[in-house]
Amino acid sequence: MKKLALFLGPTLGAFVFGYICGDFFNFDPPWSMGIALAFLTFLYTVLLFTGGGPLKEKSFIGNLGFKIPMVLVLGAATWFLAGKAGFPIWWKIEFVSFAVVGLVYFIILDLKSITKEKNLAHSSFRLIITYLLPSALFIGITSELPQFKPEHELEKLNKKPITRFVPGPEAIAAGREIFESNKCFNCHKVFWEGNSDRGPNLGSKQIGLYSFDYIMEQVVDPRKIQSPGFEDKKSKKAMPTYYSEDLSKVELQSLVAYLKTLRDPTHIPIEGKFPNQWTWWDDPKIVEEGKIVFEGKEPLTEGLNCAVCHGADGIPMMTGAFDFRNANGPDTDKMPDHIDKTLKDWPDELYYKRVTRGIDGTPMAPWGMMFDHLYLWKAEAYARTFHSPLDGRAQKVPVPPIPTKEEVARWTTDGLFLDPLL
Repeated sequence: MKKLALFLGPTLGAFVFGYICGDFFNFDPPWSMGIALAFLTFLYTVLLFTGGGPLKEKSFIGNLGFKIPMVLVLGAATWFLAGKAGFPIWWKIEFVSFAVVGLVYFIILDLKSITKEKNLAHSSFRLIITYLLPSALFIGITSELPQFKPEHELEKLNKKPITRFVPGPEAIAAGREIFESNKCFNCHKVFWEGNSDRGPNLGSKQIGLYSFDYIMEQVVDPRKIQSPGFEDKKSKKAMPTYYSEDLSKVELQSLVAYLKTLRDPTHIPIEGKFPNQWTWWDDPKIVEEGKIVFEGKEPLTEGLNCAVCHGADGIPMMTGAFDFRNANGPDTDKMPDHIDKTLKDWPDELYYKRVTRGIDGTPMAPWGMMFDHLYLWKAEAYARTFHSPLDGRAQKVPVPPIPTKEEVARWTTDGLFLDPLL
């Protein structure tokens, strides 16, 4: 019974500790880290009690043959767990370098017995060499990391402060630097960039669709409006509230200018915490707001009334107006980018183009040149319900993959953005 307690006690403790760490670092599920630590602890306890048998020196090749596979497994596990925990790549490299240093250190410790030390100086020399070799290896690896390069730090220190906010590329670039230097990437991803999903992915959420004032408020008073899917207590307290004190007005304006560029003309916005996310196509709140826009009742889009042509109940009021009730309705053939797909299979990008660019030779105007695209996406989310009502969907619309760097570059070169605010 006593042995059983000695086995299960540390194992259970390791599981609880691992679960707490998994929950803190947003592992999914959090108990996966607990299971991993419990297994390692149990294995170590078993080895400790069973003993290693009689001591026997290994040859140098035998020494390497045992330790190199172990450090490869340990390094791979460290890389994977650090990635799951949201650490940036340079931290992952540093963690793995610790494992490499350990490999060298234990290889030295397990070398064949050396001759007896002759005196204090001799033994001290060996001890220092044993310490210096792994240290030199670790320093050599980490010295390649950008945060340890003096010129990298000096460049940041010598950079002239921003004294005046002028909308444009320079302000956006300055805002990007502020985003990086304030470690925003530690909690927020921007499409594929970033270290964790503790906060919303500001790229796929498309924070740039929102107004300048709204984004500013989210930065300086993040507790006022919580992002959908992040209503839990830990998420509510995660966003710091000191940026209004730490950053000047000009710096805050530049930061918001950068955030305003975070848009995606090829996908509807995505909400929620990874991996439990959803698109606006399936968001009842957005659909309800979209109905107000569609029917011309939204004060911020005065002059936009989709129902005038397409009908408040989906029955077209004007000859030639697209019928959103017909899931098999074809794309217009009046545009050069016509695609041979019916409405139910339209990609998000096509919805965006038809509403923002309009259709040549028809009353369908390029609304994207006149109204904020935030409201146009909402109106599209509502229009879809005419042929695909929310309560009739067996499954949610799949969340699209995060766009690549090449795809994002294409949005600009192909002229997909028409918002005059950009």
